[in-house]
Amino acid sequence: MNYKELFHRLFTLIASPKKAWMEISVESPRRDVTGVFVYPLIALCGLTVLLCTFVRDGLSRNIYQPALMEMCSYCVALFGGFFLAAWLIDMIRQKYLDHTPDMPGSQLFAGYAMGVVFLADILTVIFPQFFIFKWILQFYVLYVVWEGSEVIFNVAEDKRLTFTALTAAAVVFSPAIIRALFNMLSTTLG
Repeated sequence: MNYKELFHRLFTLIASPKKAWMEISVESPRRDVTGVFVYPLIALCGLTVLLCTFVRDGLSRNIYQPALMEMCSYCVALFGGFFLAAWLIDMIRQKYLDHTPDMPGSQLFAGYAMGVVFLADILTVIFPQFFIFKWILQFYVLYVVWEGSEVIFNVAEDKRLTFTALTAAAVVFSPAIIRALFNMLSTTLG
């Protein structure tokens, strides 16, 4: 996927989640979401953090290490958060929906659902004074997951609300948990 397609997919997920999930569901064979969506957005988040740190704090000799640590914190959180969210979604699907294990399907779902999280992180780094928008976008993950649960996993209507709440929590909180652990370890070991 090139960046034009990536931004189109991200915009469609935000503007019309049902349409985006329909497009995703008919892609044949299912694309590996990591290389075409998740990794480029993680790289974009990292680059945004690095550049905004340099713009905000200037290019002095003492800024490189803190800027790189902040970038690593974001990238590790999003990378680890993606895999943790995919694993949790797969567990939720197995336990709650009685589905068979399907890690590629769970990664596909987690990766595209995290598109909102990636966008929220990028916008918060660029405009830190608007951190409230990050929380508003985090709630929008519920709607994106709600639409995707029906299209991708065919979740029954009576289980859809609980599945959406659990899955959205996994998508939103997994990067936060990984980031907190990374920051704690880097402070303790550094």
